[in-house]
Amino acid sequence: MIALKKSTEFSTNRQVIAVYLLFIVFITLLLVMTSTGGESRLNSKEIDALIEKAWDEKGLKPSDAASDEEFLRRLYLDVTGRTPNADEVKSFLEDGSSSKRKNKIDELLASEEYGRYMADMWMQVLFSYDGKRKVQAPVYSMVKKEFAEDFNGNRPYTEFVSNLITAQGFVSSNPYALYMGRFENPEDAAGNVMKVFTGKQIQCAQCHKHPYEKITQEDFYGVASFFSRRQILPLLQKNQAQKITQAVIKMEKQITRARENEMETKEADVNGTQEMNADMEKMDEHKNVKKNKKKENKSNNKEKKRKFNIPPQWAVDSLKQRMQDSAFKPDLLVWDAVNGQLTYEVKGEKKTAYPKFLGGASISSDAGIERRKLMAENLTVTESRRLAKAFVNRTWKHFFGYGFINPVDDMTDSDPGSNPGLLEKLTDEFINSNFDIKNLYRLITNTKVYQLSSTPNSSNKDDHEFFSRAVLRPMDPVQLSNSLIWTSGYFEQGKMKDKSQEELEKIRFRILQLFVYTFEDDEMNEAEDFSGTITQALLMMNSDVIEKISEKKPGNFVSKVLKKTSDPEERLNLIYLNTIGRYPSESEIETALKNAGSDENMYEDIQWALLNSSEFVFNH
Repeated sequence: MIALKKSTEFSTNRQVIAVYLLFIVFITLLLVMTSTGGESRLNSKEIDALIEKAWDEKGLKPSDAASDEEFLRRLYLDVTGRTPNADEVKSFLEDGSSSKRKNKIDELLASEEYGRYMADMWMQVLFSYDGKRKVQAPVYSMVKKEFAEDFNGNRPYTEFVSNLITAQGFVSSNPYALYMGRFENPEDAAGNVMKVFTGKQIQCAQCHKHPYEKITQEDFYGVASFFSRRQILPLLQKNQAQKITQAVIKMEKQITRARENEMETKEADVNGTQEMNADMEKMDEHKNVKKNKKKENKSNNKEKKRKFNIPPQWAVDSLKQRMQDSAFKPDLLVWDAVNGQLTYEVKGEKKTAYPKFLGGASISSDAGIERRKLMAENLTVTESRRLAKAFVNRTWKHFFGYGFINPVDDMTDSDPGSNPGLLEKLTDEFINSNFDIKNLYRLITNTKVYQLSSTPNSSNKDDHEFFSRAVLRPMDPVQLSNSLIWTSGYFEQGKMKDKSQEELEKIRFRILQLFVYTFEDDEMNEAEDFSGTITQALLMMNSDVIEKISEKKPGNFVSKVLKKTSDPEERLNLIYLNTIGRYPSESEIETALKNAGSDENMYEDIQWALLNSSEFVFNH
């Protein structure tokens, strides 16, 4: 009887264990199937398959695969922002490995140059075309360095966006604060944030309802209200900064009392009063609340006295601390006031704007709320798919010359794009990888589509929509300035002979700004390419920058080549490899040797001619 009981208990226990193990297996499988973080679920072959499907549907035949020379030059420009030098081209061409393209992609993504180029690109998007607040060389270098470190460290894109939107403090201690410091008003900040990070052009609704989207004037000012308490204090000169600090110290007690009063009310209107205005009275939660008329006159008196938004205590303390430093450097202080609302007019009637997410709910108007932080959380969490989709589309344009949806900063709901299925899958992948930018770059550059030749065939010569060939893409200002510096031969592994790194960065910045100024249009739009204007052509032909790069002087590449070898053909090979990333053809050698021969001065002319050729200026 006892044995039977034990046997029954053992059998029951075994069944319990079996059920438990099955449960564990089920949960494990469920987690694997539903996991969305940190793993790649899309590969380059699947991307190619989705592109090829579109080709079949449109009757397109793709161009041939790009040669090693074409691929290498394109990859260097797209990932590091410069052309490869002669040694890098020779090394790649002599590599017989079947995986050399994949290996080169991994190598460049792991290089510091990747992060520097990413930083330069985003500096152009975020700052360079602002005519009101010019970014000076030292500030540019400081902010770029911060960005580069984050990109090289492969921090998630969501963190980059959040840092830009929420940053406070001195730019010298928090370089991300420069982005919010560049805007003159909340409306400009709202329009730029939504355009750059979500591809939405909401600024059209600033004066009236958006003509193509379901965005009203109220929607626009709801978004702008998230930036209404952002305050900026430029400290450009020591005397000016000292006067401001002294004024703040004198008013510190008054500011503290005002802040305490404001934080107690938690209902600050545009003038900082403690009373509800007409808009607040109309809200459902206030319909049974009576207005305190006894305090109305007192509030009106406050309105006349208060002409500033109240800074938080840390901003006051930071300003005082900053002026105690013995060495003064120009700086910019950014903070959010604890009070203040945004107002706008509709048909002559003044309205108060309360924070409201685009297409979403309103939030409390209480004082002290970190509104920009709420906006950043909305974009990177609640609206993370919209954020991811806009970045994927922008990235695809970077590699192919045009996105799935164009322009990349005007993604309307009515336009699904040329390949909506692939756009959605890439968006899924970007989210699943925890917004891993390098993973996205690696996926795209390893595709056969990215590695197609730019030589068209009869079926795809007019294709600018389905990526059946590589299109000729003019270099952007960063690529062109970097390539000129690198081609010169002065710049080697981040160092310049007889020049410090700081001096080198100043030289790089001056050249970059020269091209940025020349490339931008009358409306200060993003200068994305060398579009072939007369001014741009004259700059390339007559600039002292081009002259110094091609002239035969110590440290210059032409000078090094002439010292390295006396063989005219070898000299031509090196100059061609270093400038346009390929060996010269037989006819080019024959023509050049007829004119050059032993005349060393002719090699300067050959270098100059190559730098001014379309083959150098274009990414192909």
